[in-house]
Amino acid sequence: MAGLRETTPLSVGILCLAVALVLNALLRHQVGFSGDEPYYSRIAAHPSGPHNFPYAFRIGLPYLVHVLPLAQSFSWEALALVCAGAAGGALFALLGEFDVPAPLALGLAVGLTVSPPLLVVFLRNGREVDAAAILILMLGSYFIVRRRLVPLAVTLLVGATIHEACLFLIPLAYAVWADRWFDRSAARDLAVVAAVPIIGYIILRATIVAVGEQYQPGYQGAFIPARIDVLKTGLEHGAWHEELRRIALSFGPLWLAAPFSILRVRFTRRGLVLVALSACAMTFALDWGRMIFFAAPVIYVAAAYTLRARRRLAVAAVLALLAMDAGYAIYMQVHGVKSSLDSNGPPARGPVAWIERSSERAVEAT
Repeated sequence: MAGLRETTPLSVGILCLAVALVLNALLRHQVGFSGDEPYYSRIAAHPSGPHNFPYAFRIGLPYLVHVLPLAQSFSWEALALVCAGAAGGALFALLGEFDVPAPLALGLAVGLTVSPPLLVVFLRNGREVDAAAILILMLGSYFIVRRRLVPLAVTLLVGATIHEACLFLIPLAYAVWADRWFDRSAARDLAVVAAVPIIGYIILRATIVAVGEQYQPGYQGAFIPARIDVLKTGLEHGAWHEELRRIALSFGPLWLAAPFSILRVRFTRRGLVLVALSACAMTFALDWGRMIFFAAPVIYVAAAYTLRARRRLAVAAVLALLAMDAGYAIYMQVHGVKSSLDSNGPPARGPVAWIERSSERAVEAT
């Protein structure tokens, strides 16, 4: 126990990376591409030229894969594993700010690293941005709690290039820092940390050519009807069963513990802003489990605080979380990879062949 109390976020990050590496080595991965992978892979292969909306603006990770002097397949996989492990270390540091015992924080960090949303990234050979986005959200939440302005600004700037959901940290920061509806001190600090990331994201949106917006679910037609259409699509033909399952698997047993800290922890109450924004993201995308996973910093802190003084419940919760992770991995090996990932190619979201040809012509022109 004394050794665990002296555990550092760095050592936890390394342990989480080791767990992710071992699990990844044991998994049978998908063959080919599915989901969002083709769009990110195309950006990494041909950074210049038009790319699919909204993936074209998430250039951070694909550009890094492009410039690394390694095989792109290896780079994607390595970056996903490193980001997942680092997210576990960042969660451990965040939980330490709320006096969560080290054994509980360690168990939750490992559980996060191999949780179903991140496990799917491993199975897809790392060709996603979700692991990097969760790392940014965990780091940003830690800096928000510590009110570290410069590190938070840098984290937000990097996050703006990875996934637009990383900018959810901006309203979270104000909600956590403000003591009233309008707090001059909180507003001033928020302006310091948010100005450059927001400007950077505006520049990305203004300078990058993104095509196929009219084919992307959630972006067809007027704003409100488009939101309603996404919700209808997610609920029709029995799809709500699958979406509900994905939402449940995002946090598993932590869903049961998290609500009990709302009245006791300021971060949990104010963090409902992040939960609400993640829920709103469900009206822009159909994979609702991935959307709600962006609220991971708040849900993990809320659940950990509830369990921190209840040793038996804490042990049961961590074991249940790890069992859920293991069960999901087994399910994907037995059924999910073959019947879902391997059998489902890229979604029909625009003239893919035309975009590929346009990208190639742009590369040749440069």
